[in-house]
Amino acid sequence: MDAAKPAPNLEKEIHPGCLSCGNHIKHPLCPECIAVGYKQWMQKFSDSHERVNEKLNQFLEGHKEFNGKSTACVSCGKNQTYLCPYCFTRFLHKITKEAGAGVRLLSEFLFIFNFDFEHKGYSRELDVFGGY
Repeated sequence: MDAAKPAPNLEKEIHPGCLSCGNHIKHPLCPECIAVGYKQWMQKFSDSHERVNEKLNQFLEGHKEFNGKSTACVSCGKNQTYLCPYCFTRFLHKITKEAGAGVRLLSEFLFIFNFDFEHKGYSRELDVFGGY
């Protein structure tokens, strides 16, 4: 998922929808707040931590222009919820897998950061791993 350039009408308005899927954000938890927890969790996996943090920081930096123009986060209160938690954790799941995470690490990720409430996306991997 690369950084998006806002359309001219998004540069001044607060937009309530997810920039990735376009849906209304039902669980307004911003990528910055989710990233804090994710980075803390990833610290215990020192071999993958550096590579994943670099990709995550690039992503967040590439989307800074949407901060202040999005839905307010229920955790920090800042208007920087430009992606729904599902789309952002789908990105985190992807970079975790790309870092060479094994079954144990991916299962733990899916247990802690699973916003796939409808079980139509990345959480289906839990079935392959044998569930929770």
